[in-house]
Amino acid sequence: MKILISGYGRMGKEVERSALESGHQIIGIYDNAKDWDDKAELIPQCDVVIDFSLPAEAPRNIIRSIDNHKPIVCGTTGWYDQLSFISNYVGQKHGALFYAPNFNLGVNIFMNLSEILADIMKDYPQYEPAITEIHHTRKLDAPSGTAIALAERLIKNLPQKYEWTKCEEGEQALPHQIPITSIREDDITGIHTLEFRSKDDRITLTHEAFDRSGFAIGAIMAAQWLLGRKGIFNMNDLLKNHPTITDIA
Repeated sequence: MKILISGYGRMGKEVERSALESGHQIIGIYDNAKDWDDKAELIPQCDVVIDFSLPAEAPRNIIRSIDNHKPIVCGTTGWYDQLSFISNYVGQKHGALFYAPNFNLGVNIFMNLSEILADIMKDYPQYEPAITEIHHTRKLDAPSGTAIALAERLIKNLPQKYEWTKCEEGEQALPHQIPITSIREDDITGIHTLEFRSKDDRITLTHEAFDRSGFAIGAIMAAQWLLGRKGIFNMNDLLKNHPTITDIA
């Protein structure tokens, strides 16, 4: 698979390393908007674009990939307020976009388990849900895209909750809200915790990523899966096929 990397920060570098280790080819790297013009000859040579850029750049990168008839896997978060427009654009152009707030397979299994737990807990309103996410201090968006996606899944299964809210540690949410607490610490790749707490006890689910390799492997797996498809896809579509880590080789 011939990959063009868009965004060459920590995740872009990890995608490069994992892709090369798996025998894929890196056609080139676009690290900023100017590169899309200065290195325009690269995108026709690739099979797929993998984007881990910046929230302000991601929608434009998606559009330019689609305009060049290239499928794109986007792991950038913080741009989902434009998702409706982007989805319509991709559909009109008969393109292919795979986007996810988190490509780590474990965290997506964690989210599926959380949704199952929420469906059970809807019958026990004495238990209040809360989400905590901890990341490194360089992460720009808070709450994380994964925490927001988790809250939105919970809302679908908890009729007494119909919105999420960002809370500081110890701050109380309104009765109809799911609180999300964001903590930033040095050298934390990513920890997401869901708890249901009553006055008597607490039920907790936690996912912790130890390094970035799992995110890169998931993005490469998504890129392989996306080839030959048209439409808008996410990790739920990928996991329906129950892929394994060895599928990226």
